[in-house]
Amino acid sequence: MAARRLRTGIAIEGSDLPVRELIDRARLAEQVGLDAAWLIQLPNMRDSFSVLAAMAAVTERIQLGAGIMPLYTRPPVVMAQTAATIDEVSDGRFTLGVGLGHRLTAEWSLGVPLGPSLPAMREYLSVVTALLRTGEVHVDGKWYKGHSRYASPRRDGLATCLGALGPKMSELAGEVADGLLLWMCTVDYVRDVAIPHLRKGLERSGRDLDGFPVVVFAPGAVSVDRAGDVESLRHYLSTYARVPNYRAMYEASGFAHALAGGEIGDDLLSAVGVIGSDDDVTARVAEYAAAGATEVVITPMASAHQDRDLWRRTGEAAVRASGGR
Repeated sequence: MAARRLRTGIAIEGSDLPVRELIDRARLAEQVGLDAAWLIQLPNMRDSFSVLAAMAAVTERIQLGAGIMPLYTRPPVVMAQTAATIDEVSDGRFTLGVGLGHRLTAEWSLGVPLGPSLPAMREYLSVVTALLRTGEVHVDGKWYKGHSRYASPRRDGLATCLGALGPKMSELAGEVADGLLLWMCTVDYVRDVAIPHLRKGLERSGRDLDGFPVVVFAPGAVSVDRAGDVESLRHYLSTYARVPNYRAMYEASGFAHALAGGEIGDDLLSAVGVIGSDDDVTARVAEYAAAGATEVVITPMASAHQDRDLWRRTGEAAVRASGGR
């Protein structure tokens, strides 16, 4: 069987950028030949779904993804309705990414109580996927319920992908979701932890890896100020490394020593992100593909976030790993 062509994408983020700039970057991503543009959702940012709908109106080819919408932001029926609406606006170019998010944000900031991670996510996805796949749902779970019918036009193939940090969540993606999303993990973690556990879940659902999306989000940048951009990435990564789930993921990747002193060591930094030349970015994307990723999504960091030319070059470097321009 011929190997699938690697898909490449770019993550668009920026609470500091005007919304018109975010929309224009979706157009730019399409122009440079990327397969997908993903919009990141953070608690202190504007609503990603609204911006994705605007991006759909000004693009024609590029796939658009929500990566990753925390489950506590919407009841599952509303999450499915919103996804189906954006998919229709984009003429079938939308992918929904759902994840747990963080308990502190859910419970303290939004006042939404969360159930235990795996059972609650299983119930949440059962509502979302039923409504998107069949147009109707009747679920009475312990943590999530849903009784609804979607009467507007919808596409049966709209994918719901699960964002996973730990191995059990990767297994759940294989059991019940349409794809796996991995965020800021090392190449070794993709190959040695995420893929084997995903395979276990797929086997339980009677499926295999063939044709199943594995999307890896990785911070990166084509840089003309490597020293400054590396320190910017170090600061960015340090906020994530304090979160227990991320810390456990990095420890499982063999980097417990790099976190022991409370600082992000150079070896962990270079394993999670890539800051350097155009060729450095291309090579890292290829490494993720060799580890099992079917799509690699670069998140332009530091200077490449602010500088549109570096942002474009970062995207072009990712495209070259797939045999594109």
